[in-house]
Amino acid sequence: MTGNKPLGVLIAVGNQKGGVGKTTNTVHIAAALGQRGHKSLVIDLDPAAGATKHLGVPENSFAGSLELLSTDETVESLAITDKMPKGVHLISSRPQLSELDTVLSKYVDRTRILDRPIALAREKFDFIFLDTAPAAAATTTVAAYSTAEWFLLSAFPHPLSLGGLTEAFNDIADVRKHRNPGLEVLGVVFTNVDGRATRLRAQLETVVHEALPQRRFETYISQAVVLPDLSGRGKTLFQLPRYNKLAVARQYIRLAQEVEHRVMNRGAFLAGTLAPLVLKDVGGPEEQVEEALAANA
Repeated sequence: MTGNKPLGVLIAVGNQKGGVGKTTNTVHIAAALGQRGHKSLVIDLDPAAGATKHLGVPENSFAGSLELLSTDETVESLAITDKMPKGVHLISSRPQLSELDTVLSKYVDRTRILDRPIALAREKFDFIFLDTAPAAAATTTVAAYSTAEWFLLSAFPHPLSLGGLTEAFNDIADVRKHRNPGLEVLGVVFTNVDGRATRLRAQLETVVHEALPQRRFETYISQAVVLPDLSGRGKTLFQLPRYNKLAVARQYIRLAQEVEHRVMNRGAFLAGTLAPLVLKDVGGPEEQVEEALAANA
């Protein structure tokens, strides 16, 4: 990082279970950072192409992460910028990414296949997000764990999410031991939260606190019908004309501020001495959801 602006911060986003808001968080944190003046790259490393679809890119319409990892194509030549949220660039995915192992040279170290593209991306982007597949043994997921400096976890107040979170903690510890000792957990984001105290949410908070004290983000993401609706439309909240009227959009802005605060003060954060940000409350019911969606129809 240089000056007061981050440069080339590499964040892998994941959980060992699907359906816990991982991709929604990836694209919305990147878009929220764009609203705050940052330039972000999202690299979709999942053959299911969730981030690609969420950002409105039709399947199989562009070369993307398969070419990035198996050829000499560059980030600059593959990044999609048209119709993206402000400040967001995308390296897309498609189902053929699942065939990556068959096209890589048998002599290639599969844990290091991200090294070249990431080195180039660090020079051009403030933040780089690796949206990983939920399969921990997938080549792209192993490479993401082996290369990233930060790992961001998503969790729903649901038993499957709780199990996936525990598995992720174990996998991260294993990676730190054998592959990437510099990998640190940036935080755990609780999503799909209804705002009321629940037994499962309390269990999640306990698991996170015991495994990784002070790594839970203060901001949580509420249940919001607008999120799956927009995912189906290939849009983010920040592409709505009146997104600031939506509580969930303001929550993502707050979450982006927390991400900034932690990466800009890495030493204090890892030492457990970083003072929390004082953030205004953005809770309460969502506002103007139907109106905002209608305006974007």
